[in-house]
Amino acid sequence: MLPEDLEKAKNQFVQARGMIEAYTHYFGEYPFKKDGYKLIEVPYSGMEHQTAVTYGNGFANGYLGRGNEIGQRFDFIIIHESGHEWFGNAVSAADRSDMWIHEGWTNYLESLYVEYNWGKADALKYINAAKPHIKNERPIISPHDVYATPPGDQYPKSSLFLNTLRSVINDDPRWFKLIHDYFQQFKYKNIMTEDVAQFFNQRTRTDLTPIFNQYLRHPAIPVLQLKFDEEKGTVSYRWKVDEPAFAMPVRVGKKDNWQIIRPTTEWQTMPTSLKKDDFGVATDLYYVNVDKQ
Repeated sequence: MLPEDLEKAKNQFVQARGMIEAYTHYFGEYPFKKDGYKLIEVPYSGMEHQTAVTYGNGFANGYLGRGNEIGQRFDFIIIHESGHEWFGNAVSAADRSDMWIHEGWTNYLESLYVEYNWGKADALKYINAAKPHIKNERPIISPHDVYATPPGDQYPKSSLFLNTLRSVINDDPRWFKLIHDYFQQFKYKNIMTEDVAQFFNQRTRTDLTPIFNQYLRHPAIPVLQLKFDEEKGTVSYRWKVDEPAFAMPVRVGKKDNWQIIRPTTEWQTMPTSLKKDDFGVATDLYYVNVDKQ
């Protein structure tokens, strides 16, 4: 850094230790030990150059002075751009179309950093705070082989998709083992989304491809349609999606006493003692919309 910023950097750059500790916890050791790790001051916000992360965030938490309450607890450039050492620089997309493998995963790493330091509840608040900024106008995966740039949704929407996938797995120790092994299997390789889906399909022995496709290859997110018959004490439910084979479990009912149902694209009916206004869906765990009728 510039000499006049040395003291500021000494105070701010200590966050790099905690960042490496958190990401090592989830994915394994820093992937470029031989080349080292550096933060280099620049006159722009920053970027993820391999082992030489550029930094221009003003030696302050948040991002260029912005950020919600949880985001103000850490320096976004240190935590996000350094996360690309794992996803982007070690695990790389073979085509620009699948850049969510860089940006979506690294955006998800931010929430893991929050979870490592402040717990799962704050991580969920952090990751869900991005929902109002997602446009859902274009698929996350852009056309292959033409150097097409994915939309900005590739950051938060992909991260929320991974949070949804974690909830589908519904076993946190298993989830953390999966993402650790995913990184280790594809470290120092160029991959595509098909490789990611195949890994999770094989390791879970479940066909998750329709879920991957809905979130990454279509603009719209799943809509859980609910029809209530309060006289009979029933609720009918199905997914409104683009993928015909889409079948994703979801928690419904009352918070702290969720019930897991397994909707498909066909209507199913179950009994419920809850009224329409009291029947909830765990939308902090799944990136979905809900249509109550």
